[in-house]
Amino acid sequence: MRKILIVSLCLLLSGCVKDFAIFMIDGQDHSLTVRRQQNYFWQDTVEVQLMVTNLPDCQRLHTLSLDAPADITVELYSAGGGIFNIRMDDQLWQADTNACNNLTEMENDPKADLGQAVGKIEVLDDKLEFTPAAAARPAPAQ
Repeated sequence: MRKILIVSLCLLLSGCVKDFAIFMIDGQDHSLTVRRQQNYFWQDTVEVQLMVTNLPDCQRLHTLSLDAPADITVELYSAGGGIFNIRMDDQLWQADTNACNNLTEMENDPKADLGQAVGKIEVLDDKLEFTPAAAARPAPAQ
């Protein structure tokens, strides 16, 4: 009976999503991390959080959405001076990696200059991955 209970619990939890992807600005100590978490297998949505890190000075976890679709795409733009613009669907935020405390929700104007695209965090093969922008990728060796 105990084995059946353990197998049943494993099956119930196996559908849950819990992963993250990191954009390293200056190594792991200065980074933006996007985390998605599905608490129950029957949910169609995930909670999305942004960890702004600039150690040893600061680290802060911000909630971006409590009910985003599981196949999220988060675009990252550098506005310079430790300021990053983060776009997910029709939402836009600005994060300051110098203080970590400020995550400002902004009006999402598709034509606005958000800065230099550094990449995006998206679901690839059912896993959250960081993909650098074309301009941010190193040139291939010749």
